[in-house]
Amino acid sequence: MRVGLLAGSGRLPEILRESHDFHHVLDLESWPEPLGALMAVIETLKSEGCEALVLAGAIDRARFHSLDAGGAWVADPSGKGAGDGQLLDALVAFLEREGFQILGAADLLPSLKTPVGLLSGTYKADPRPGLEKARALGLRDLGQAVIQCDGTHWLEETAAGTDDLIARAGRVEAQQRVLYKAAKPQQDLRVDMPTWGSQTVELAARHGVKTLVFEAGKTLALDRKEATAKAEATGVSIMGVGP
Repeated sequence: MRVGLLAGSGRLPEILRESHDFHHVLDLESWPEPLGALMAVIETLKSEGCEALVLAGAIDRARFHSLDAGGAWVADPSGKGAGDGQLLDALVAFLEREGFQILGAADLLPSLKTPVGLLSGTYKADPRPGLEKARALGLRDLGQAVIQCDGTHWLEETAAGTDDLIARAGRVEAQQRVLYKAAKPQQDLRVDMPTWGSQTVELAARHGVKTLVFEAGKTLALDRKEATAKAEATGVSIMGVGP
């Protein structure tokens, strides 16, 4: 099967390119057209002979403008004010309609999935309430993570992302800050599985978020060996929690 990569920004597309010989890579960061002009993307992928696609990396939603017939097809079912998850669902449906099989990063590299268990430090609290709050936020298609400050104050991720959430938590007076990150219950994990890695750990340590809890199997740990080594060095505890 001839697999193509639609690559956005961030570490995940780099990891995939390092480990897999893709038939064709379309780098959306350097793509000269607005992303709303989807038919140009489709025509390029088809002309290269791609049969299946992996979507990986962050995309600037502001580039989704100047809609052509493909862009309008994606935008219409999403509706005005739709969240990122709804837009991605519509994009996947359009790509499948055009004949592409959609694969997930974890289909190519299962080892990227966060494992169950303690990855660094110590953790003795019940993680379920925090992960449930993260999932509840995800059901509203608003974010994938929450931070608990001193057991009573909760912060929610916004469209600005997890890094912004961690930075905001650092400005809250608290002795303990715990991040919980989980997949949105309704999201297509082939194209939008939550990620974490060395940058997450470094930022958490800098802002006093000393415990990180991730949903195992439904989040991706990027450069896990490096990330856990950094966590051990900075006193950050990391836990992967299964169903």
